[in-house]
Amino acid sequence: MAQSLRGVLAAGLAVGLGAGCVSAPAPVVTSKRPKWMPPVMVCPPDAVDQMQRMGLKVGDRIPVVVDETQNRPGSAHYKSRFVMSLPKVEEGELKDMSIAGYLYVANHRVFGRYDRAYVRYYEGGKLRDFYEVPFCGVLVDPRWDKDGEGIIAYPGPERGTAVVQDSKGIIQVVDAFP
Repeated sequence: MAQSLRGVLAAGLAVGLGAGCVSAPAPVVTSKRPKWMPPVMVCPPDAVDQMQRMGLKVGDRIPVVVDETQNRPGSAHYKSRFVMSLPKVEEGELKDMSIAGYLYVANHRVFGRYDRAYVRYYEGGKLRDFYEVPFCGVLVDPRWDKDGEGIIAYPGPERGTAVVQDSKGIIQVVDAFP
């Protein structure tokens, strides 16, 4: 009897201790955005609809001069700032457009986030005005686009600048920024 009472007490003690133990919650793993990536941005709400009206769909690639102020042969020097990119197309609505956004210089890349376009319209053969439309695109390298986005760059002569092989790039139409 003493032995069975000991067994009951030991079983009760084990159950009581087990019920009272609280295990630590499993750690939640969140991936931090690398410092060199551009800040989080959101595409304008009606960008996809507007781009469809212009004949563009997600995944389309538009050849551009990345910074229209550097529309010349040879290397280009970039720093993080607002830019107007010039589509290099011969016909269609894109030929009368500048695509605007922001460049972000990292040590090894120049990233582009484009959130609007300026469409020029003419009257009597002369530029009359322009209007702004929502847009959503990212800059990709025309020579090496194996790993996603941005133009492969070398650190520039001044802090925060980058040098790239030439002034050309590709804007890929997206529905969300990475």
